[in-house]
Amino acid sequence: MSGKHIYVPLITPLDEQSRICEASVRRLLHCSRPFVDGYIPCLTSGEGWRLGRRDWQRMLELTLAHAQDKTVIAGIERATTAEVIEYAVLAQKLGAQAIMFTSPFAPGTRQQHIIEHYRSVHDATSLDIFIYNESALSGNEKSFETLLAIAQLPRVIGIKDSPSQPRVQSEIERLRSEGLDYFIGWEMLLARDLESDGNVVSLANLEPGLCRMAIATRQTAVGRLVETLNEHFELGADDWYAQVKKELKARGVISTDRVLAEQEALA
Repeated sequence: MSGKHIYVPLITPLDEQSRICEASVRRLLHCSRPFVDGYIPCLTSGEGWRLGRRDWQRMLELTLAHAQDKTVIAGIERATTAEVIEYAVLAQKLGAQAIMFTSPFAPGTRQQHIIEHYRSVHDATSLDIFIYNESALSGNEKSFETLLAIAQLPRVIGIKDSPSQPRVQSEIERLRSEGLDYFIGWEMLLARDLESDGNVVSLANLEPGLCRMAIATRQTAVGRLVETLNEHFELGADDWYAQVKKELKARGVISTDRVLAEQEALA
């Protein structure tokens, strides 16, 4: 890739029966289309770990149907390598341009196991791959050396980085030198000191234009506005996706602010 990019980690709009709402998906994509380069359905902001296979497929299909010329990266949040491969193969069949996924869901997962996880998924499809570096969902985090090792795989092209410890610019440049596009994953880092290739943040569901503006570094006023909105929309809450849905419903973008319950995810 080249240039700066914004990808929206889409919330998953539901109707009153907790089914994926196509009209809401269409409106959501339409609102952000002038400002963004693509969409990532079924990631954590989309309650991806709660989506059953049927709803995961439906959300991806609807995103592909209404994305027009924008890139669609399928988010995959499954506990095991075998499950991620299953969904990756389906994403390729449905027409996604790439996939984004994290490490297996198990605290204390060995770093070598994480590398093997990415290698196995890489070899199972021909899709481009984005690393999702986080710890809240998987219960583990990739070391910097592990990220460099994963970057050696030919079709690993980018990273959404939401580390538990602050990243420094020299680390970002090293990742970029290995062929990764580096995407900031935390709202509070937008428009600050870190030079990146773009961002993948929940705020883009609500303020995609601001997230586009916030690509540039050292913009004090923009950074303060992002910080204010981050607090106003409660994006630091454990159920930040629910807060985003409440605001989108108030704006008339989505029909309900329902979230998936764990029991609904089993369907």
